Amino acid sequence: MPPIWVLLNHITSELKIVSDNPRFEAELLLAHALNITRAKLLSRVKEEIYIPSQIPLWIERRKKHEPIAYILGYTEFFGLKIKTIPPIFVPRPETELLVEESLKIIKQSTKETINILELCTGTGCVAISVCKNSKKKMKCIVTDINEKAILLAKENAKKNHVNFDAIICNLFSAIYERNMFDIIIANPPYISEKCRDSLPPTVKNYEDPRALFCEEEGTAVINKIIKEAKNYLTEGGWLLLEIGEEQNELVEKIFYKNEYDNIDTILDLQKLPRIVKGNWNPKK
Repeated sequence: MPPIWVLLNHITSELKIVSDNPRFEAELLLAHALNITRAKLLSRVKEEIYIPSQIPLWIERRKKHEPIAYILGYTEFFGLKIKTIPPIFVPRPETELLVEESLKIIKQSTKETINILELCTGTGCVAISVCKNSKKKMKCIVTDINEKAILLAKENAKKNHVNFDAIICNLFSAIYERNMFDIIIANPPYISEKCRDSLPPTVKNYEDPRALFCEEEGTAVINKIIKEAKNYLTEGGWLLLEIGEEQNELVEKIFYKNEYDNIDTILDLQKLPRIVKGNWNPKK
């Protein structure tokens, strides 16, 4: 039986060809196989163990570029454990910025109850994180075109003790205009189809293309959301969209064209444009 540190070194070596952080992934995989936390694993590195039977299989799956979130069956997002299943889009750390910006708006609002709608919800991670971290009463609806995603979002909401309505539909198609929202958020598909070949195999070979690609250089869905959201926003309500890193100027123009106010682009930790937001004031 090898000690844990030797096994970790072996897994790390195997994953170097596919991972930017092979040691971290090795620790995640082994901790998951042993059903302990990563911290507990690292406290026992000198302990000798039998090699868990799953490890060779998981290594081979990862070497084929399968996302580690699919292998583990979960990922961390905004401090929460979010279940992940293929091919539902895997939450990304940069999308946490959508949560942060939404929480800032909620905190500044004078309303006691906030009505929120998330489009293209996927795992439900954004809406769950917003509701979980807001100190105000939240009424939330999430939508996704993928039935599998909606079922997953419901499961994640339940696991994280959040209540929301989850609807299978294309954007606003099942939302009545009498449902008015203080915040509408979305991480829509925004990658141009012509960029498919340049994406890493972890993304293009495993994740749902409907969550990744769209027409008009990747802005077709964004354009549609900006145009239609006005019908569902309260006076002074906010629309927040995640975008591609080279789309901010075009997306801002779409906001301006549709007469939103206070339009702003928010940069992520890499100083790349990540969120464009604007609010709706029909009586201005």
